Amino acid sequence: MEQGHYTLAMTTASATAGQEAIAAARVDLAAAFRAAALHGFNEGIDNHFSLAVPGRDDLFLLNRFGPHWSEIRASDILTIDLDGNVVDGEGEWETTAFMIHRGAHRARPSARCVFHTHMPYATALSMVPHGLDTRASQNSMSFHGRITALPYGGLADGAAEGDRIGQAIGDNVSVVMLQNHGVLVIGEDVADAWQKLYFLERACQTQVLALSTGQDLLQVPEEIAVRTADRFERDSFGASELFAAERRRLDRENPGYDL
Repeated sequence: MEQGHYTLAMTTASATAGQEAIAAARVDLAAAFRAAALHGFNEGIDNHFSLAVPGRDDLFLLNRFGPHWSEIRASDILTIDLDGNVVDGEGEWETTAFMIHRGAHRARPSARCVFHTHMPYATALSMVPHGLDTRASQNSMSFHGRITALPYGGLADGAAEGDRIGQAIGDNVSVVMLQNHGVLVIGEDVADAWQKLYFLERACQTQVLALSTGQDLLQVPEEIAVRTADRFERDSFGASELFAAERRRLDRENPGYDL
C-alpha cells in the first residue's frame, strides 16, 4: 500500500474507532439514567449526568432537557463544548446542568464522569451539619477522605456558581455534598460513577435509619476507616460487573436505552 493510502486508511480507522467509542459512551450514559430511575435516584425530569467525550477534554456528553430518566435513550444524549454549543445531537440543555457540568469538567479534567442528583437519603444528609459519617458503616468507609461539603450558593444558573461548584472537586474527591441541595459524584467512567452513586445512597440510607433509632452511631477507629477506603479504591470491587448487572436488569425490564 502506498504511504498516502496507508495514512488515509489509518486516519479513517481512527475516526471510525472514535465514533464507535462515543456511541458506546452514549449508550452507557443512557443506561445509567434508566438504572437511576429504577432505584428512585431521579427527581422529575431534573438533575443531570455528564461524561467527557473519550479522548477529549473540551467536549462532554449531557442529557437533553425534557425526557424522564426512565425513558432516556442514547439519542437523547447531547455532545456539548465548553462554550455551550451543541456539537452533536438534537435538543437543548438545561442551564444549571450546563453550568454545573462545565464547571466540573473544566476545573478537573480527570473528572471524566459527573453525576448530579437530589436522591433522597444523600440529600437528607446534605441538610444536616455533619453529613455522611464515613466511619459508621462499611459502605460509608469507601468514601472516607474522599468527600467534601460545599455550602449552598443559590441556583447554578450562571458561570460563577458553576465554577464555584467545580472548584470543590479536589484531586481525591469522589463526592461533593452540595449542602441543602444534593450531591455530585465523580468517576473515572460511567461504571465507576454508577457504583459510587449507588453505594453513596445506600450508605446515606442506612445512616438515616440508624439515627432514627435515637441512638448514637458506632464509629470504627480512624486507621481502620483509612485502610478500608484504601482497599475499596485499590480493588474497585467490581464496578464494571455491577453496571453490567444493572444493564441486564434494564434489558429485562426497560429495554430501548441504546436507541
